[in-house]
Amino acid sequence: MKEPNELEKIMFHPTGNGLKPYEWMMRPTRQMEWIDNKGIFLWLAFFFSEIGAGLYFVSLFYEYRAGIVLGWLVTLILGGLIHVLYLGNPLRAWRMLMKPATSELSRGIWIIGVFAALGFLQMVTAGGFNIVFNVIMGILCLLIISHGFATMNVIRALPAWSSNIVLPFSIISGVWVGQQILQFMFAASGSALLASGMEVWAESFFFAYFLCLVLYVWGTWHANEIGQTSIKMMVDGDLKKITLIGVGGLAVILPLIFTLIMWGGQTNGVLIFLRLAAICAGDLAVRYIIMKSAVYTPLLEKN
Repeated sequence: MKEPNELEKIMFHPTGNGLKPYEWMMRPTRQMEWIDNKGIFLWLAFFFSEIGAGLYFVSLFYEYRAGIVLGWLVTLILGGLIHVLYLGNPLRAWRMLMKPATSELSRGIWIIGVFAALGFLQMVTAGGFNIVFNVIMGILCLLIISHGFATMNVIRALPAWSSNIVLPFSIISGVWVGQQILQFMFAASGSALLASGMEVWAESFFFAYFLCLVLYVWGTWHANEIGQTSIKMMVDGDLKKITLIGVGGLAVILPLIFTLIMWGGQTNGVLIFLRLAAICAGDLAVRYIIMKSAVYTPLLEKN
């Protein structure tokens, strides 16, 4: 007998509890396709694609070949393969390429394809770090960084995703994590002066990231009742621990402590690594609760 999927388990619970079929979309309904079960691959694919592109983007400013190589590999190997796990059968998934005019996901695949080809060319070309190549690759990186949240942002029925701050937040997030990876690479390779010089950017990106996080919460809360429902889900129930530990602790408090310790360029390789680890885990937590708490606006308004 075929195993019921997650939606069927909720709507046709064996005990008779849970959401009834006639209540579907008649009250605030949490989206599940993009985060539950196989949807977890989409969460990871967006994360790795965006931090890889963020590393590539920041490496362009330093013309650091090792950085663009690692960023290219993370974006395509980790982000790409995990994307395939989400999409399922590649023999069917390729058809998404045929709808770039109407599908944000299709446009993203085309952009990643161009990024893969031009990025490889830049890596193997002796004069690859010229102004024209850098500008083109920089634009492609920013498009990839914003791709995940841009795909989510077009779903207007989910106030937690349709906020105006979502796209700026995604760009700041991807560049912030990419900058931290590059700073650690400099510290680990013995380029202490470069790592120290990057600290002023680390401080700026951290506070920009924190500001975007605050603006996202404020904007979603004040959007409508459904937005408030999403914020309440983040701070209550199953997501409460992830919000407190992952977002509050790893994404905000620990990076703030490490940033204050290294304020003014007094960097340390161990502290840079610890901050990087906290930021990666924290950013994953932020993305998880945003995807997990998204609630559809009911089809019928309250009287």
